[in-house]
Amino acid sequence: MTTKSIFKSNSTNIRALVMVFALLAICIFFHIATDGIFLSAANITNLVRQSSIVGILAIGMLLVIVSGNIDLSVGSMVGFFGGIASIFFMKQEISLPLVILLTLSIGFIIGCMQGALTAYLRIPAFIVTLGGLLIFRGSIMAIMKGETISVSNEFQIFGSGFLSRQVSIWIFVAFILFFAITELRKRKTQKEFGIKVSTVTVFTARIISLAALLIFFLWVFVNPQSEIERVPISSPIHVPDNSPLANKPEYFSVNHPTSELVNQFAQVDDKAIPVPVILMVLLALLVHFISTRTVFGRRIFAIGGNAEAAWLSGINIKLNTMLVFGLCGLLSAVAGIVYTARLGSAAPDAAAGYELYAIAACVIGGTSLMGGRGTIFGAIIGALIMASLDSGMSILNIEPFYQNIIKGTVLILAVYIDVASKKKI
Repeated sequence: MTTKSIFKSNSTNIRALVMVFALLAICIFFHIATDGIFLSAANITNLVRQSSIVGILAIGMLLVIVSGNIDLSVGSMVGFFGGIASIFFMKQEISLPLVILLTLSIGFIIGCMQGALTAYLRIPAFIVTLGGLLIFRGSIMAIMKGETISVSNEFQIFGSGFLSRQVSIWIFVAFILFFAITELRKRKTQKEFGIKVSTVTVFTARIISLAALLIFFLWVFVNPQSEIERVPISSPIHVPDNSPLANKPEYFSVNHPTSELVNQFAQVDDKAIPVPVILMVLLALLVHFISTRTVFGRRIFAIGGNAEAAWLSGINIKLNTMLVFGLCGLLSAVAGIVYTARLGSAAPDAAAGYELYAIAACVIGGTSLMGGRGTIFGAIIGALIMASLDSGMSILNIEPFYQNIIKGTVLILAVYIDVASKKKI
């Protein structure tokens, strides 16, 4: 390894550590400011559920940004795909597996169409996806005609369902073993090629730290108090009755429901990991594998790092760019299904502004807007940071305009850090 590559690797590791510590600092601050509410089992459960949709969008957005492009249409696509999925399932009475297959297929095709306009017709991605933002939002409004379509329990499982405790425990054990085996194999390969590896103490500490973190989240998910206090799926947070926020009509209506359907989801049962969270984690692992272990993934980073050099190396830039947008469209369709299932209904104005949340999550997570650099781990951490800011400020009853100012400041600061670090490299 050259000195420059080692410096870049260390810089990436430092950024990852900074993001983790920033998330911890935010959590500790809000936990103190809210008198212990923020890090309660109930609020952590609702927090990770809330961040799952933005996390799924950020995974797709990451690859688009890494390739040197941008997609401003993902928020509108979430509303669009959620709307057509509800129409297929509730109006057309198509079976749920077929609805999912159709929605995901349409998402991939639409994403590829936007990618083709960008790659083959050379229309800037900013313009193509800005047009898509308006087209998809207008289309679903025209199709639904302002109507809100409620979905059944079977559909809602993707957004409001929970895996059982026993299944959740086995998943956590399998994930810890998978991580340990993967790290051991990576360490062995590095030794074979003469690459310097971390000490046994540091290596063991990493495994133990991850295991401790997963055990903590497992405890949160299976905590009986968490189940009792879990709010209906329409509410992103939980606050005590004496909080100013609890007196607001919109919060009261979703936390004191009269709907038998909502009550059914609030009942104490054998519940642990929320389904949308496990979907986000599985998609993150899959896309991480694609981006780091496949030829396609390496080509995307090469295109974003230096498009001319990638072209001279024989990489088909146009095809790969189109496929990146297709993958982003596919993940937007997944997010659309989860979003609709989470709220229990589809509305024409659903997920408005979510494209900004997805971009912000990527940038805060260390993705370079200049392309060529970014990690799935960083995007997920960025989504958690955004959700933590939303949840913490809402519990503190901070006015919405101040919330926007704070989140905008955080985004600008993240971009500045990215630009400054790139200059040093």
